[in-house]
Amino acid sequence: MLKNFILILTLSIITSCIPRKNTQYVLHGNYVLTKAKFFKIETKNGIHIFHFKNDSIEGVFTKVVDASFSNKNYRKIKLNKKYTLYLQKQIYANLRTQVQDTQIIENNIVVWKNGMKSQHFVDCENITGNQINPRFILLKYINPNPVKY
Repeated sequence: MLKNFILILTLSIITSCIPRKNTQYVLHGNYVLTKAKFFKIETKNGIHIFHFKNDSIEGVFTKVVDASFSNKNYRKIKLNKKYTLYLQKQIYANLRTQVQDTQIIENNIVVWKNGMKSQHFVDCENITGNQINPRFILLKYINPNPVKY
């Protein structure tokens, strides 16, 4: 029992010392895990429009305003604070087709249009309304059999 404890302790120390310079991890298919800061949050026509960025990407996604949502694990999102985001990208059926002159409109608001330097994400799994779950557990989302390239 003591040997197992020492082994686990040693492994945890070694893995905590490994530098993690990457801020974006593609999990599988259309899901991305990243650490980013929100630099702008707009609330219009019943939706929150979240603008975020880090050293590798800049993106935008929306969430419906939900004033009735209450959960002790969730915290109100603050600007310029780094959060872990579990994002979902849009999948296109035909990869050979290029998307041109596209705009994404939600509740009569243009959220994203072609030519913007940010990427549009369909959803952020660990955000509800304008609150984020900082205790978000990723283990259930990681693909145990990743595709090898």
